[in-house]
Amino acid sequence: MLLASGALGALALLGGAAFLLRVPPFGQKGGIEASEVCASLGTSSSAAEALREVLPAESSYSFDDDVTSRVDATDTGYESACFVSGGGEQLLVADVRLMADEEEGSWTEWVRGTAASDASVTALTPFPAGKKAVASGRFAAVFVPCTSAGHIPGGQYNLSVSVELKKPGGAGAAANRAELIKLATNAASFAHTEAKCDLAR
Repeated sequence: MLLASGALGALALLGGAAFLLRVPPFGQKGGIEASEVCASLGTSSSAAEALREVLPAESSYSFDDDVTSRVDATDTGYESACFVSGGGEQLLVADVRLMADEEEGSWTEWVRGTAASDASVTALTPFPAGKKAVASGRFAAVFVPCTSAGHIPGGQYNLSVSVELKKPGGAGAAANRAELIKLATNAASFAHTEAKCDLAR
């Protein structure tokens, strides 16, 4: 009994210290500044705001951004990836790649298969953007026209943009969906410019 009481007391002290130090889960989440977020997420202030809404509370966050640009209009090599981590875990991933145009249904099935978790894509519903766009409370993706036929062998090429929230915060599914759509469309806008697209989004 004495040992049990001592253990409980120690846990209480640790919990109190965590609260006083404002360490998650008792305290506030670490700040996300616009200057820190991945450039590939587009407008930094908008991206930072969306990330604050959807991410779980962590004492700090890290951002890893990798963008491969196109050399010219005949190059098919454009892609980007943004990884957001916190608490030793990967929290969110945004992926963009240039690919040959596909039928809407075919692309939807393909992009669904890129999700790390089936749970992220079980409740996808459409939203108005690009050629095709779908989202849930854990995943948002948009297929954006990019390069017109005649520049690259194989016809028209589009940008496939997806954002997956691997570990949600406290916001509900509807709120998360709205913010993930914002992140996906912002990333699509950035990629459309960086990839030297000639077709309207």
